[in-house]
Amino acid sequence: LKIYPDMDAIGEYKTFKNTYTETDFTPTHRESVESLLDSLYGQLLEGIAMERGMEEAELAKTIDHGPFLASEAVEEGFVDDLLYHDEVKDKLKEKNGGTLPFVTLPKYLKRHRPGARGKYRIALIYGVGTIIRGESGYDSFSHEQYMGSVTIAGAIRKAGEDPEVSAIVFRIDSPGGSSLASELIRREVELAAAEKPLVISMSDLGASGGYLVAMPANLILAQPGTLTGSIGVVAGKFNMKGFYNMFGLTKGIINRGRNASFFSTYQSFTSHEREVFKKMIGSVYDDFVTGVAESRGMEWDEADRIARGRVYTGKDALELGLIDELGGLELAIQRARELAEIPADAAVRIEVLPRPKSLMQSLRKGNIHLPPSLRAWIRLAGELPIPPADQTDPFELRMPEPTNIQ
Repeated sequence: LKIYPDMDAIGEYKTFKNTYTETDFTPTHRESVESLLDSLYGQLLEGIAMERGMEEAELAKTIDHGPFLASEAVEEGFVDDLLYHDEVKDKLKEKNGGTLPFVTLPKYLKRHRPGARGKYRIALIYGVGTIIRGESGYDSFSHEQYMGSVTIAGAIRKAGEDPEVSAIVFRIDSPGGSSLASELIRREVELAAAEKPLVISMSDLGASGGYLVAMPANLILAQPGTLTGSIGVVAGKFNMKGFYNMFGLTKGIINRGRNASFFSTYQSFTSHEREVFKKMIGSVYDDFVTGVAESRGMEWDEADRIARGRVYTGKDALELGLIDELGGLELAIQRARELAEIPADAAVRIEVLPRPKSLMQSLRKGNIHLPPSLRAWIRLAGELPIPPADQTDPFELRMPEPTNIQ
């Protein structure tokens, strides 16, 4: 396509740019991926062996002979029995004294929603998706959620300033994103944690900017398989000149100021621009590592050694001191209760922030990105005020910010 990726990264393990600049694994990329696989596969073996009463070494040999037929899975101890659905229900009836009173999922969730009432309040804030400046949203085209700095920072600030909120749990599932947006959220976490207990609960991802926003918290929890860390910086631009020229499209550039066309998509960095660019991303990396060192009680060199853009599992991150404990959301809420000194027998109300918006509210605010055809249809229908195309068009090529943490 004649598109040139003019990108750079700080940290030899920061491999996001390799998608565009390499045709195979680099040595450090391979090392990083194999380390992740070793940890995740080890957790898989450990879990199966423990639950099925097997030895890990023998289990590994058995797995190498799979996949298995259903009957073979029973013989190998992976499955207990082979039954049809009606036979399963009959067994359950027998176990339950002849009756099988089903409860629908909506009813179950409604009855067991944690902390619907209570004297004490814990704010539960969800930060999901790539971190961007502005409002959180959802792209219906790519099916991707976005963690907006305005939305999440505002929710953390609100919870931190609310005297009725005893503690905050910040649930993170993010690969990172904009360094500026990440820093804005991180600052609000820092301010809120100075006022009341703030516990981080990492889901699938707490990487790069997703880890940066967590650093000032009182406690950081992750699951054993949570992808954690990736403390590094990658940024750059795509030189589209060759692509444009394929279609007979050309651009003329006239500017004032030596680096005015710094992020032009019609040319690569000049030698002077590249020097400035490296200084910019180097500064972001230094600040990131300094934050890790200060928040985790490390020397800068120690933090730098485990940084360099490398991704770890939650289990490995615990050993390296990047997190405090392994566990899920329920444990994070329990830890928040303990830090807030809420009595063990006291009822606690969980207040989810930011409050979910209705579909119509999200459409009005432009928090859901629509395909151009649907956006045009809604505009013609005259039912909703639609944001300008540059806010909602998923086909528009958006260049990364000068310092993106991915």
